[in-house]
Amino acid sequence: MRVGGNVTPQRLAEYNIPTLLLSESCAHMDKTLPAADLNLLYQDIEKLGAIFDKREKSAALVKNWQARIAAISDKVATKKPLNVFLYDSGEDKPFTSGRFAMPDAMMRAAGGRNIMDNLNASWATTSWENVAISNPDFIILLDYGNAGGVDKLKNFLAKHPLMQYTNAVKNQRYLALQYAELTPGPANIPAIERLANALYPELF
Repeated sequence: MRVGGNVTPQRLAEYNIPTLLLSESCAHMDKTLPAADLNLLYQDIEKLGAIFDKREKSAALVKNWQARIAAISDKVATKKPLNVFLYDSGEDKPFTSGRFAMPDAMMRAAGGRNIMDNLNASWATTSWENVAISNPDFIILLDYGNAGGVDKLKNFLAKHPLMQYTNAVKNQRYLALQYAELTPGPANIPAIERLANALYPELF
């Protein structure tokens, strides 16, 4: 489903096909929403628990996830958040995640700060000048599973006239995460744990 497309909840309802929209996706329609947070994930899991009559299981999952995130928060509480940039793709302009996308919430949960948290979008393009001036300390590389894809992103950044001077590139501070780990779902939680470990290895 995409905004303005032919496949909509209303159209599917004509064929008696019910739909459930992920909470994160609502930002496409309402730019006044607050930035993404993990409650979006928790709420969606609880909705699925209700739909499939698995309320106890969904509640247990959410409780476990909340405890794991709280454990991270306790460890990184005294740290100044590191600046994090998510690099999805693009060479002329980078495609990244803004304030409405799940990676924004994941970065904060791991003790970092999304340098694109002023981008009033979920996923969108920005300029390399905007990224470089924010001087990210750490870069998440989106791993689509294609051979050499992540290495290609690293090599591009290392040769880029602006990005090569950023802290993240100079210090080779990267973490590759897959698409399923960066879009709303159960894989978010272990991905946050991996990110926190990569950001602050001295704490974990």
